[in-house]
This record gives sequence, structure tokens and C-alpha cells, in this order.
Amino acid sequence: MSPGKSKVVMFNPMPVRAGERTQTTSLQVPLVNVPLSLLALARMIRHDFDVKIINAPVDANPDEKVLDECEDALCLAVSSMTCYQIRHGINVCEAVKKRYPALPVIWGGYHPSTEPEQTLGNPNIDIVVRGQGELTFREAVGRLRDKRSLEGIPGMSYRDGSRIVGNPDRKFTDINSFPAIPYDMIDVERHVKSYKFGARCIDYYSSQGCASGCAFCSEPLFCGRRWSGIAPERVVSELSHLADTYNIDTFMMRDSDFFLNLRRLRELCRLLIENDMGIRLVSVNGRMERLSRMDDATWALVRKAGVCELFVGFESGYQPALDAMQKGADVSQIDACVEKCIKHDVDLRGSFMVGIPGIDVRGEVRSTLYAIHRMLCAYGERGMLSHTDVLLSFFTPYPNTRLYLTAIENGLAPLETLADWGDFDQFDFRAPWMPDELFGLVREFRAALPANSGCSFDEWCGFFRGLEKRLQSPDAGYS
Repeated sequence: MSPGKSKVVMFNPMPVRAGERTQTTSLQVPLVNVPLSLLALARMIRHDFDVKIINAPVDANPDEKVLDECEDALCLAVSSMTCYQIRHGINVCEAVKKRYPALPVIWGGYHPSTEPEQTLGNPNIDIVVRGQGELTFREAVGRLRDKRSLEGIPGMSYRDGSRIVGNPDRKFTDINSFPAIPYDMIDVERHVKSYKFGARCIDYYSSQGCASGCAFCSEPLFCGRRWSGIAPERVVSELSHLADTYNIDTFMMRDSDFFLNLRRLRELCRLLIENDMGIRLVSVNGRMERLSRMDDATWALVRKAGVCELFVGFESGYQPALDAMQKGADVSQIDACVEKCIKHDVDLRGSFMVGIPGIDVRGEVRSTLYAIHRMLCAYGERGMLSHTDVLLSFFTPYPNTRLYLTAIENGLAPLETLADWGDFDQFDFRAPWMPDELFGLVREFRAALPANSGCSFDEWCGFFRGLEKRLQSPDAGYS
């Protein structure tokens, strides 16, 4: 430990059970990700505290590392989404509390932010940092070091004896007031991954938040539908530094909406072109209603700036499902986005889900599988099948979202403890309104997708013809 500095241990749990799935359901994006959420907090305290970061997907024996580092620590901070990270995080915190019962344990991230009281109902968690956590976390660890009360810190909930205290929310802060993400605080080499566009790819984001209000998503609750983008000059400077320092050729963009501010987008692209760094930007997130309306000149600028691939949450090919999600989108915009990507030589990863509560699930599944097939045909008929990929999952109920409440109305048993949330699969959640035969059919469809199975376009079309008969068969109950 650095002389005179208190130690803060930060932990990113496994998002899936070890050995169960080494990649996402698209089989294209490895789980070896930079722990950006932890680094975002670490940058605020690195000069005043001795910060130790353990990232379970890349670190050997992460549980033991956390226990060892906590021996003389000021606190343990854990980041968690609504997935297996909760179960792994609980298990580690239970072991930490058993060995160091007086050590304060802080949780933050999407899930604790949307369920702070339930999170604090777990006896191994003492503090929750809600929403954008940079300023809240810095203030919290400072008070812990100085042995001062946590009372009044905006954006924080905490246990005070048997009482749970919820301090007022903190206002969303302009991201430009924060330092750059400190990649030097991790072993970058262990976080570099190969991707289809380059041999050395790492994660980066140029903005925080999202202005949309999708009814299935935790982001509106997390950020209050606020968004802040890093100034274009600073983005280019940071990318240049990372590319030069770590020999990076590809950046996987982790923005929730890269295209929200078109004026900023155009300026950023202009600067990337002007600096000619030779880097690629992949998995760049955008909304189909905005991308489908974006003019060709901007598309061409984006491509020239190095954007090689988009990640678009199409979500559904069934309009009642999009309406239930409050996407503000039309199913026709799926095909429009596909054609724009093909025209401008931008690869496309499309994300879809099925099982939205409160609608005709059979019509939803049928329409969504057809939408995916049309997307594959648009590429396959042009001999470009390798330029598209599909991530297909089942609806997952995220806490306190509007569709979680709809799910309860349609038969979902309320999840009443933090542990309950950690024990279901965020990709293959089995909702009570999803018939077994449809659940199996969707999984069969997903396994056969070209990016997952390696099949040719002709083989895919043959598979889909057989599946199409099942979708239309009255005996199977799909019509």
C-alpha cells in the first residue's frame, strides 16, 4: 500500500457463471471488457487513495484477490448490472464480511441504482452509489477515511443501523468536468481482444447517459434521461493517446447513443479524418429511428472517419412490441437502417428480443424472426453475409422499469431480494407467458444464425424454409 494512503478495493464480478459462456449470444464479442464503470470512479480518487482494481473476467482467482486486498482496506466497491454479477458479487461480499465484518462495502452500477433499498437489504452491503457515481463516490470514500457521517451526500443510500437512509439525488454532471478514463490503472494488455476488424481492440466511450425512455431499459432510471458527450477535440486526443501508448487499432465504443448530437458527431468525424490515425470504431451504438433518417452525407462522413460497424437495438419486428417498449420507432426503420449500412459499407450488429409482456407473443416471435431473416437476406443476396451479425435474447425484466410492472401483471412473480435478481439468465430468461415450444424454437433459430453456426447463406435459407413451415402450421399453434 502507498505510504499514508488508504486503500480502496474495487471489484467487477463475472457477468456470467465461469465456464458457462465465454462470449455473448452473438458469439462475436468476447466478455474481456475494460471495467469502464470502475475506472470512471477510480479516476476521481487515484491521487488521494491507493486503488486496487480486480476484474473477474480477466484476473485469475479474483475472489481470493479481493479477500487478500481487503485485509488492510478502507472499503470494498462493487459494480453490478442486473445479471450473474449480482450473485457473484454477493458471494464475494459475504466472504469479505465474514473475514472483515467492519469493512464498509459499497455497491454501484445499473442494478443497485434502480433498487437501492432492496440492495441494502442484503446484510453484506452497507452503501449504494446511485446513478452517475463519480462525485458521489469521491465524497463517500473521503468521509469514510475521515470517519465522518454519510448524511446528506447526494446520490447515496446507506444503512444506518437498522435504518436505510436515502439521500437526495445528485444532478447529472457534464462528463467534460471529469478526468480521462485512467487505462494505466489496469493491465491493458489483458484487456486487449481481437475483433474482425483488427488484432488489438479495447473498449472506450465518448459519452455517458441516454436521452431515450425505453420502457424495458434501466438507463432512464440510472441517468434520468440525461446525456453528456466528451468534446470532439478531447475524444480525438484520448483515442490518439490510447492508440499510440498501447498499439491499439480498433476501439469498441460503449456509448449508449453515439449519434444523439449530430453537430458534435460531424465535428468529431471531421477531426478523426483530419488526424488520419488509421483506427477503426466498432459496435458503435445508435437508434434506428435516428439512423434511418440520417442524410447520406453524414453517413459517408461517419464511414470515412473510421466507423466500420454499428450496433443497433432494433429490439423487435412486431410493431405492438416496439410500442409497448416505448421505442418511438417503426418496424420499417429496420429495413431502412440495413440499406443505409449496406450502401455506406458499414457492418451491422442488430439486437433483437422476444417475450415482451402484455402482447401477442406468437405474433411477436413470428414477426421478429421474419425481420431477422430479411436482414440476413439483404446481406446474403449481395454476398455480404459476414458483414452482419444478430444478437437475439429473451426479454429480461429490469427492476422498476415500466415493463417490469407489466411483467408482474402478466404473471411474473416479483423478485423480492437482491439474490433473486442474481439467479436468472439475462439472455435466456423464461417468462411465464412464453410457451415452451416458442422458447425452444427461438433458441433453435438463434443457434442456427450464420454468425453462430458458421453456415452459408444457402444453408441458412434452407433452415429458415423448414422453420417457416413450423411458424405457419396451424397444428403447431403459430398461426
